[in-house]
Amino acid sequence: MNSSSEPNYGQDAEQEPLHQDEAQQGNNENAPPVAKDSASHQFKPSLLLDVDEHLNDDDRNKWDWKSRWDNEATKKIQVDAIYVGSVFLLTLLVIILTWRGTTFAWVSIDCASCVRSRFDQFAYFFLGGMLGGTLFGIKYLYKVVARGRWNLDRRLWRVFSPFISGGLAIAIGTLIDSGIFGLAVKSPTASSYLSLGFISGYFADNALAKMQELAETIFGTPERHKPAQPKSQQQFTKN
Repeated sequence: MNSSSEPNYGQDAEQEPLHQDEAQQGNNENAPPVAKDSASHQFKPSLLLDVDEHLNDDDRNKWDWKSRWDNEATKKIQVDAIYVGSVFLLTLLVIILTWRGTTFAWVSIDCASCVRSRFDQFAYFFLGGMLGGTLFGIKYLYKVVARGRWNLDRRLWRVFSPFISGGLAIAIGTLIDSGIFGLAVKSPTASSYLSLGFISGYFADNALAKMQELAETIFGTPERHKPAQPKSQQQFTKN
């Protein structure tokens, strides 16, 4: 075999690691050339390690799967989980009933001035806010349970958070409908009202911050009086 037809393994070693088959071929000069497998060269085991590093381990060791909560806490956590799950399913059911017109038929009994389109608009605002607030509560619940930060003092927040989000969504929807925000719903459909309510409910803190900006624009920023200094400090400043 001519030297010109043999592969130059020295140069390949400087540029990139040798394939296992190539390393074996380097030991045997008479072995036929082995084609490189591009897929094997592109595969990097470090990529798997990078993916594993981004996993949330909740401060656990590997293979540690048992719950760290005692029986009493586990039962109370289950109560919270059943509650937020029930509110989520009930909200979906009422959305379907509103879409069918059943909710309006129940509420508008003996109401001649009731208009279904207006009722559905604000019903979707409220239900969208409820849905967003409930999903946020579910996400918050499983995070604090896994990270060991669940506590009973937060139960009131878990109970009322979906309803606060629903009421806030109605307020945001009313402000947008009135034109105070300078915004308008271009497509007055059930999906647009429900989407707006969901965003207002899921991002309730952002919505409250925007309402605070509006209130400060209309009514002005409240004056913040400095706390009175103790007499000892007043005498010190005078001297």
